[in-house]
Amino acid sequence: MTYIINLKEELAKSDYDVEYQELCLNYANFLISNGLPVIFDKKHLSLLMGINFSSLNYYVINTDHFYQEYKIPKKNGEFRLVLAPSFNLKSIQKWILENILYNYQVSENATGFVKGKSILDNALPHVAKDVVFNLDIKDFFPSVTFKQVFYIFYNKGYTKEISFTLTKLLTYKETLPQGSPASPYIANIICKRMDQFLENLAKTHNANYTRYADDITFSGDTNIENIINPIRSIINNEGFTINEKKVRIQNRNSMQEVTGLTVNNAVKVKRKYKKKLEQHIYYCQKHGVFSHLKYTGLENKSYFKEYLYGMANFIKMIEPDVGNRYIDSLNEIIWN
Repeated sequence: MTYIINLKEELAKSDYDVEYQELCLNYANFLISNGLPVIFDKKHLSLLMGINFSSLNYYVINTDHFYQEYKIPKKNGEFRLVLAPSFNLKSIQKWILENILYNYQVSENATGFVKGKSILDNALPHVAKDVVFNLDIKDFFPSVTFKQVFYIFYNKGYTKEISFTLTKLLTYKETLPQGSPASPYIANIICKRMDQFLENLAKTHNANYTRYADDITFSGDTNIENIINPIRSIINNEGFTINEKKVRIQNRNSMQEVTGLTVNNAVKVKRKYKKKLEQHIYYCQKHGVFSHLKYTGLENKSYFKEYLYGMANFIKMIEPDVGNRYIDSLNEIIWN
């Protein structure tokens, strides 16, 4: 309310006519009612961001030139294309994420890239179920279009100019780039309606539903295997496609996995992951850190100590007691 009062006072001092002043006040009121910061035009946006107006314009016009392409190998031998924004563009995208996008509510079913949530929250609803059903959305980020991102801002009250400017700064060749710090949360906003449809479908079949970015999980009794076609229809209607190669139905008598964690009886880190850490700890204690690294061909591996502590802390997040035991063992290693 203070903002509106101050704005009204400043407008009254200006030469703008009463009709224009009222228009500005209504615009600001509408954005504030939606929990969003007031941005009148690109000049105002540049001031809020703390960057030169001409620099902001340059990034808007030449956005696609500020990305570096990387190909990251997948387990199946294919490659994932990652588009990394330049340092300055990434800073701009972070500003938009923290000051604008985080004010948007996303579905409770979305657990990836949401403040206060993790893969643990994604796995917990699926513990001790008869069937765990996983599927993956193909080309998740590139499936989100420029138009969809534009209407995220325009439908909440921003002008066409501001909506276009923000969208240009957040997209690459008119799609959502995998590599931008803002892309995962934008995708969560876009998927809010899809999440609601899938949650309603899950409820009608006494099942649970969560989504971690492009990774979708349903769990329940054996009958949930029959809802694959309705799931496919909902996802397709929202502009996405299921990666049929990654559809997995996991029964109770086999290892049930959700985003890399096992959920048969409780959420746990996979035994293979723990064993890998245990082996590193054992050989570091027995032969010394450098001898172990030299023997395994890892003597040039940077941040090996931090790498092992990272593994232990990940386990601690999922299984606190087990993780603390690994940390105690790591503390006993002579690292020099």
